[in-house]
Amino acid sequence: AEWALRDHLTYGRAANAWTAMGDKKIAPADALLRAMYRGVIGLHAGEYVAGSRAMDRAWTLVDDRYSKRVSVGAASLLTSDATLPYYPGITERMFIPYYGALNWLARNELDETAVEARRLSALLAAEGEDQPPAELRGMLRYVSGVLFEAAGERQDAIVAYRNAASLMGSLPGDTTFASRDSGDVVVLIEEGFVGRPEPRNFGVYMNGDELVALTSGSDDSRLAVARTLERRHYDSSFDRTQVGWLTYEVNWASFGAPSRIEGRIGVRTNPSEFTLASADVTAAVRQDFERELPAKLSRAIARTAVRWAATRAADRAFSDAAKKRDDDDDDSKGWGSFFLGLGLAAATVTSAAIDQPDLRAWQLLPDRLSVARMRLPVGDHPIEVVRGDEVVSLGTVTVRPGGMAVLTHRWWPGPGRTLMQTTQGVNVAER
Repeated sequence: AEWALRDHLTYGRAANAWTAMGDKKIAPADALLRAMYRGVIGLHAGEYVAGSRAMDRAWTLVDDRYSKRVSVGAASLLTSDATLPYYPGITERMFIPYYGALNWLARNELDETAVEARRLSALLAAEGEDQPPAELRGMLRYVSGVLFEAAGERQDAIVAYRNAASLMGSLPGDTTFASRDSGDVVVLIEEGFVGRPEPRNFGVYMNGDELVALTSGSDDSRLAVARTLERRHYDSSFDRTQVGWLTYEVNWASFGAPSRIEGRIGVRTNPSEFTLASADVTAAVRQDFERELPAKLSRAIARTAVRWAATRAADRAFSDAAKKRDDDDDDSKGWGSFFLGLGLAAATVTSAAIDQPDLRAWQLLPDRLSVARMRLPVGDHPIEVVRGDEVVSLGTVTVRPGGMAVLTHRWWPGPGRTLMQTTQGVNVAER
């Protein structure tokens, strides 16, 4: 259903995408994902109040779900990961304050913009958790510096730029504060759509002892055996033709390719080119996905083994019921075994129906994020985005003394890619 939202945005129908979020058949069922989607769509539909509220709700829900998180491994040994409350990876979490800040900035709410920049900085500084690649961390550090600077928080901006430089090396544009005869224009450019999980089947081979461990062992032993089966799947030396292996398929997900726009992008004015830096968002989201892959796949294998054992038990119960009736020539005999088999069969069917791969993700994130910056004289300046032979005007920006103008720009994939969204942030004339 999320593809309908992508389609609306790609063809410049942001208002339709916003309306479609009210349709339960299209909007994500999970409350957190719904809020995350609303924040992105609200920015492009001009629904900045609702967009900023949605991102604030998303931040609260993430915090609440983290504090209430129980053992996901134990819970999803009984049911699919897709039925659990959605919890985003670290990269997706970082884009919550990012989009929150852009919505607040579009409303000229500078204090709230600074709050979101601090949230983003806190996530980037968090220890004890795997972080996105340095390329994206540096980019988001730089963005937080831009947000702090736009909000008039000079010291926080200096720290953010320093942290960005340690990760990126050279920074796009001049990050020293402009004098009163000039100002800065910053363009945040988002390209395409991020890669997403896609369904697939995963072949599993096991022996009898492994089946016993998976169906009757502790949670830890189940996961340990499932990891062994996962390694066996990828082992090119494993002989699948040996007699005695139990084989079946597991419902699973792999990470798909992004909706990528090829070619170098540039930003210019009169006709000088801005200094530009880019980061791969898809690579960071893929890293988060693959980090969780072993545990999720192990749980899926364990669930499949339990379901397989239940099916065998149901078959035996039905056979016992039939044998008792035949041996005693009495139709009243064997009904206990029959109903046991019926219950096991029903439980197996239900388990199979709900044990679908978890394909949930924030599918509206960009494939790539770029930042372009240039210091310009005070006055009006036309800004253009260029890719190959395509030139798109972002309008005229008024540069004020010592000020900063922030533009956000999304280059959509597909035939509607020239239909773009530009949001001009506030000019900070006095800092």
